[in-house]
Amino acid sequence: MRIRKSMLALVLFVATAALFAASPDPKALVAKVGTRSYNYKAFNDGFKAYLQYHAKGKVLTQQDSVRYNNQYWEELVGMYIYDQAIQNGKIKVTDAELEAEIKKNVPAGVKQIKDFQTNGKFDQKKYEKGLQEHPDFKKEVIGFSRDMYAYNKLLKTIKNEVTPNPDSVKADWLKKQNKAEATVIWFDYNKLKSVTVTEDETKAYYDEHKDEFKRENGKGYLLARFKGALSKSDDAETIAKDNKNKSTALYNRAKEIGLAAAAKEMDITLEESPLFNAQDEIIPLIGRAANLVSFAFANPIGAIPEIFYAPTGDILVLEIDREAKDYYIDYEIKKQEMNIRATRTKRMYTMDLFQQDFLKNCKPEDYLEEARKDSLSVVDLPEVLSDNELKPLSKIPDLNKAILDTPVGGWTPLIEKDKQWYLAKVNKRSTPDLKVWEKDKKKLLEDAKTEMQQDHLNKWYLEQRNKTEIIDNRHEFYPIRQMIKL
Repeated sequence: MRIRKSMLALVLFVATAALFAASPDPKALVAKVGTRSYNYKAFNDGFKAYLQYHAKGKVLTQQDSVRYNNQYWEELVGMYIYDQAIQNGKIKVTDAELEAEIKKNVPAGVKQIKDFQTNGKFDQKKYEKGLQEHPDFKKEVIGFSRDMYAYNKLLKTIKNEVTPNPDSVKADWLKKQNKAEATVIWFDYNKLKSVTVTEDETKAYYDEHKDEFKRENGKGYLLARFKGALSKSDDAETIAKDNKNKSTALYNRAKEIGLAAAAKEMDITLEESPLFNAQDEIIPLIGRAANLVSFAFANPIGAIPEIFYAPTGDILVLEIDREAKDYYIDYEIKKQEMNIRATRTKRMYTMDLFQQDFLKNCKPEDYLEEARKDSLSVVDLPEVLSDNELKPLSKIPDLNKAILDTPVGGWTPLIEKDKQWYLAKVNKRSTPDLKVWEKDKKKLLEDAKTEMQQDHLNKWYLEQRNKTEIIDNRHEFYPIRQMIKL
């Protein structure tokens, strides 16, 4: 995050009414950063000045306005964060430092003062004499330069908190220079869309994994379901009213003689919910009903909860009718999940057999041609390092190693990960040249230092930003559609 000098010297306003909301309350809160609040007038005046500095003479599009508004906002946030760090003693700025600064980096406006020029050019000696002879002028220049100098010193101080180890930089460089280009045949079972499972295979898979679905301390409900209308038909209101009357009558009678007897008396069909336990949030065939779960485990068999109005429009009258020390989640409830898992397992098995047959019957020189004939995925990898992710594949360390261990033109051994198989041909190989390292060493170390220090500064800044109370209501006043995401 960099603070621009413009934030310290904005003095001109420009009327760009089309970019701003129409006549909001000047005192309305637009934003707040820590202890600094910005009402509409303060924020808008500052934003206009910001546009005058950065976009004077330009015709701004909606997108331009959004971009400048975001930039202005982030600089306000940044200034607060940096000011807080300085106030909290992250750095100290002495008078001697500032005197040296105003001599070394003379403000551009000062250079235009004719008293400090000789033959139309800025004269350093005249300027320094002016500083010495006019204390008030010197004080003004120091005041103007103080904030920017403090910000720059703060950023430099934070960056200098980290320095890369030269040996680590070299090791990283060597690793990055040890690379290859390769073409991979990907035996991806997900492509076997034609491989599916039958009902019997799905049930067999459930039976093989039944222990996964064993639960303890189950309870179940006996229930009468009054189905709600599925659409907003003319008689929907009548159906709903009728259901409410019948369910209320059944509920009241069930409280007297039990649900089974009351339903028989009123000729109402009953059904049973599957068993569930106290940890379940959803009761199969009923839905999400935490209150019914808690009621079931707080009351004995025969207890009747309040009438349940389901989000679907159904009305349920229920009674706790059974319990079990242990039970299995019913196959019908798990059927869809079992079908998906069984299908995946079958495709894995089928692809396993296929890759074995492929390697057995194909010659290496024919691998790529045969793979394309068989509609296998063939992926080119432009850069393989020892530990990079091989997109669009995944993180496969064994494949990286196999590729780097294989000579150009050769094929790697078959690599398997998570029932996916990979076979790679090495097309190009590069190894580190220490002569290049020695020649470019100074620049490489400097680049590594710059990157590490900038990363450290960014991390520090985001940490401070996350600690700061920030209210951003700009969308209520400006057509902000592309907010900055950090």
